[in-house]
Amino acid sequence: MAVFVAGLDESAGKNQKAMFLFGGWIAPEDDWSRFFAQAWQEQVLDGPPRIPYLHMTEIRSPKWREQYGISRLQAEDRIDNAIHLLDVMGSLYPIGIRVDASFLRDRFSEIKVKPLRRKATPRRFEPEYICFLAYSWVVLNYLNIFHPEAEKVDFIVERNGATTRHIQDFHETLGQALEAQGNPPLASLVGEMIPGGKDRVPLQAADVLCWHTARAQNPESMALSDARRYIVFARRKGTYEEVNNEQLAQMAEALGV
Repeated sequence: MAVFVAGLDESAGKNQKAMFLFGGWIAPEDDWSRFFAQAWQEQVLDGPPRIPYLHMTEIRSPKWREQYGISRLQAEDRIDNAIHLLDVMGSLYPIGIRVDASFLRDRFSEIKVKPLRRKATPRRFEPEYICFLAYSWVVLNYLNIFHPEAEKVDFIVERNGATTRHIQDFHETLGQALEAQGNPPLASLVGEMIPGGKDRVPLQAADVLCWHTARAQNPESMALSDARRYIVFARRKGTYEEVNNEQLAQMAEALGV
């Protein structure tokens, strides 16, 4: 079975009105597990000194670096190594979406999400829910067009309490929704949704992509080193789509809200 894996992350910007980014990398599961994860472990994490994971916000924190005995220059080298691996691993395909978080929050401000089976208090509708659905469609559509050998795609998302559980609920109904829309080819590609910790390499790779992409929205404020690294992603063949407000409104109507 040709199984693909999509590791994804999000960046909500500096405030709730900023553009909301949702993105990551998709590749055959064998490429992740047999090649990329091992190279990432050896060239990015093992050091010395060894770090447990690469997360852009934390590796730029002096306190976090001190905890693991890594200097600022060593941290910069690890980021460069990560960028290099992502650049040379041709089977990793970057996919991202961008939405107007201000419109999204206003449109869904009165909506509550109720778990499918769990007895829990309904929660506010967060941007991650709609963004996950939009991102999933982009991934599934990409596979359907460019990888006819694919039989399913598993999504890895960072474990984040109730938000992750609600995304799991949305994922559980994804196949049925696509079937109802008359799109069985995409429905058949829906695999598992796997919550993971920061030690999962696909999540680390997605974090590096989203962190640099978010900062590229304001290039005048980027450090030269960050801009240099982002250029690697900008020239990479991939899919980056803006989900406009009309599309968001259509999704809301489709959900009956």
